[in-house]
Amino acid sequence: MAPRTLFGSVILLLAAGSLAAQGPRFIIQDLGVLPNLPACSATALSQSGDVVGYCTGSANQNLLTANPVTHVFLYSKGVMTDLNVRGLTTPVPTGVNNSDTVVGGQVSTNSSSGITTATPFLYENGAFQPVPEQLLDAMPLALNDSSQLVGAFLAAGAGISSFFLDSSAYLYRLPSGPLTKLTAIGLGEGVSAALSIDDALDIGGSGVGTGSTNVSPYLESGGGTTILRLLSPYPQGLITSVAQGDLSFFPNSVGLGFSLDFTVQQDPSAAAHAVNYTSSQPVDLGVLPGTLTSMATSINKSGTVVGFASTQPPDFILHLAALFYAPSGKYQAFIYSGGQMYNLTSQLVNGAGWQLSFANQINDAGQIVGSGLYTASDGSVLQHAFLLTPAPVGPSITGIVGAAFSTPAVTSISPNGIFTIFGSQLATGAPAPLTAADIVDNQLPTDLGGTCVESGSTKWGLFYVSSGQINALAGLLPSSGTVPLAVVTNCDSANPTASSVINVSVAPVAPEFLYFLENTNGQNPVAAIEPNGAYVGPPGLIAGATFTPAKAGDVLTAFGVGWGSTTSSATPGTIATAAATLADNYSLTLGGRPVDVAYAGLTPGFAGLYQIDFTVPLGLTAGNQPLVLTVDGVPTEALAYIALTN
Repeated sequence: MAPRTLFGSVILLLAAGSLAAQGPRFIIQDLGVLPNLPACSATALSQSGDVVGYCTGSANQNLLTANPVTHVFLYSKGVMTDLNVRGLTTPVPTGVNNSDTVVGGQVSTNSSSGITTATPFLYENGAFQPVPEQLLDAMPLALNDSSQLVGAFLAAGAGISSFFLDSSAYLYRLPSGPLTKLTAIGLGEGVSAALSIDDALDIGGSGVGTGSTNVSPYLESGGGTTILRLLSPYPQGLITSVAQGDLSFFPNSVGLGFSLDFTVQQDPSAAAHAVNYTSSQPVDLGVLPGTLTSMATSINKSGTVVGFASTQPPDFILHLAALFYAPSGKYQAFIYSGGQMYNLTSQLVNGAGWQLSFANQINDAGQIVGSGLYTASDGSVLQHAFLLTPAPVGPSITGIVGAAFSTPAVTSISPNGIFTIFGSQLATGAPAPLTAADIVDNQLPTDLGGTCVESGSTKWGLFYVSSGQINALAGLLPSSGTVPLAVVTNCDSANPTASSVINVSVAPVAPEFLYFLENTNGQNPVAAIEPNGAYVGPPGLIAGATFTPAKAGDVLTAFGVGWGSTTSSATPGTIATAAATLADNYSLTLGGRPVDVAYAGLTPGFAGLYQIDFTVPLGLTAGNQPLVLTVDGVPTEALAYIALTN
């Protein structure tokens, strides 16, 4: 049940039934584009927040099949710089460190022979450097701050559509080596691809057994190699990212468990799930709602994971789709934090117009890079690179609705109208409902549990505050337009913290009935009572409470919010001391029939609460009959009902 505030004999429902976990919040920064190259993707991120990626001349380019011209960029201190990689048509950067060393390469498949090869590049000390001879056929795939890089010598032959079978992994220290071929004890062969390396020299990738028939998650840590357990029921797996955690010698590592026929490029029965390894044990991270597969691409030392989910089965490139494929609607970037997977787009504080497809890397500061689609004001859909930064700790508003939670929601506030703010970190302590001790001089408190709601310099009255929700009473308002609103925590202390100011629509009236229950289909039982205080509703409506349907001739009182101005001259926020009728024209129908009304106005002894006293007319059939109040031409929710009996 939602939180309730008990005023005498009336139960006032003032909070939502249940709220989804908020999860981490981010501010998105569009990294921009290069001249005449409007489609960009970010592929790697340093611990200091510098980003590398590439831009192309048009969106929706598959780098492996179309081989478009790409320009590698370095984004540092707010500036995107074209690195002008020489000698390569479709270069892709795969790593950048705090010294702004950049590595990457081009992957090419010969159309006649079907053989896949790699051509690397190296940018160091502000200039391109000759690629060491030992690396001429290698694809760099990750780089740490000690300029140690790992990757794979690609050797995928005709009929083998994979980077993970006939290739071989290596470790190389820039600028002059040595080169170390990586082996996987227990598989009978080597490591096919090294996909990640951290500053503690932990390496993750894929190991391949004898005959190249299986792919297993491989981890090298502390000088030893481990073939990790596969995620059931998947017969294959690999590690995509490692990061030395603070609390354990065993590094944080993520990857994927999958099932895939590598002899074809498209396996319709293929499947994959993102996996997290804690003390070497696989944990299935699941998928986002509406998707089939998920792949983890990066983890930081705090154990936060990013990646992407897809509505389609994976192909031979698996998680490297985030590097070589263009963002599209079939991909959804995710973040996994606190044991839950979130759609990363929904975690944006300022994400209007964005749909994030790929999250490629997360650093230890919690910054994330990737690519997504942005819908511009003219309706055009653009492919852009992004950098996410964790939103500052403090209150954040995600939505404002009328306090009755009608369907559809009432999104305007009215003078003396009770409304609800949803968000995160809206209060610093335990939930604080209004108590009798909080009411001083017949006024609602404007500071409840250290939280205030401010419109400009005016603080508004409060009924309930918690981390995710506030119930407040609007003060004096203009007749139209918007008003600024902010939530402030520690508001009467020396160190207040304010949310961003948002503009809220206002209206003279925003009428809603209060409900005993809120249903998503809008068919809600109106909070109504008999003269003796008995609840009106279908029997058994709420366990532990007695409900009785009304009958013809009964005099009922129904309660609501947002009904507008009255004959009272009291300032909003004041407890009503006497009856005060609605100042605007109104009408009431039950089951579509006009209803005789004895009183419509404020409820004495309450703030912001309205009531309407009416008689149930003759001739209505038993069952749930819609009750509709129209104030100044604005009706309440059409499906709200009163339960009747013969």
